[in-house]
Amino acid sequence: MRRQRQRHLVALAIATLSIPAPAAAQMIERAATKPRAETWQAAAGLRTMLVRSAGYDPFAGNDALIQLSLGIERVVVRNGAFVFAGGIGGDYGQTSSRARGASTQLHAGRISLIAEGRYQPWERGYGFVRFAPGWLGMSATLTDGSAPTTAALQDTFGMLSADISAGAAARVSPAPDPVAAWITLEGGYSWAGSHHLLLAPGAAPRDQAKLAPLDLGTIDPRGAFFRLALAITY
Repeated sequence: MRRQRQRHLVALAIATLSIPAPAAAQMIERAATKPRAETWQAAAGLRTMLVRSAGYDPFAGNDALIQLSLGIERVVVRNGAFVFAGGIGGDYGQTSSRARGASTQLHAGRISLIAEGRYQPWERGYGFVRFAPGWLGMSATLTDGSAPTTAALQDTFGMLSADISAGAAARVSPAPDPVAAWITLEGGYSWAGSHHLLLAPGAAPRDQAKLAPLDLGTIDPRGAFFRLALAITY
């Protein structure tokens, strides 16, 4: 038994030494240049949502709400071509217009948690689905320069929201690089609650009852959206 084991060891050593040096060097080079599985991803882009709500009309000339979108994610589970990542994201944008002869502004900021599943059968591309529940904060302002008082009428409010979407990513940097750049394109639907806009000037609590708020109807900040972003993974 011992002699048989010795024969196997000798045969293995001879086979290893018989590999040509160039072939061994190529094997080492391929192993060294194989891209490392990235763990973190940071992304920045533009998010455009279509808000088809009558309450949005006084603040914009069309239905589009454009926001700067940021996010960071970390891979939690990796199983072959399937990846699950979690993270946090933020979106912020504003729009302005004129209503009833006065200037108007609407600010919208959203922070959300991200749960993302990816399928990556190729090194240079992957598809993904994403669910992102969060909190949407908005501020509506109307300023009438011709009014006796220059105080702006304002309504600030917040509500729960949730995005569900799907998209694809394409790698735009060389595969062996330890830091990779991706272009991502995503589309989906953003849901949020409704709010009745009642804009009132700032005043002490005891004086609020004496002021008549401006009723601009109900705003429903939800609709289809798409996002184009640049992502960096490392």
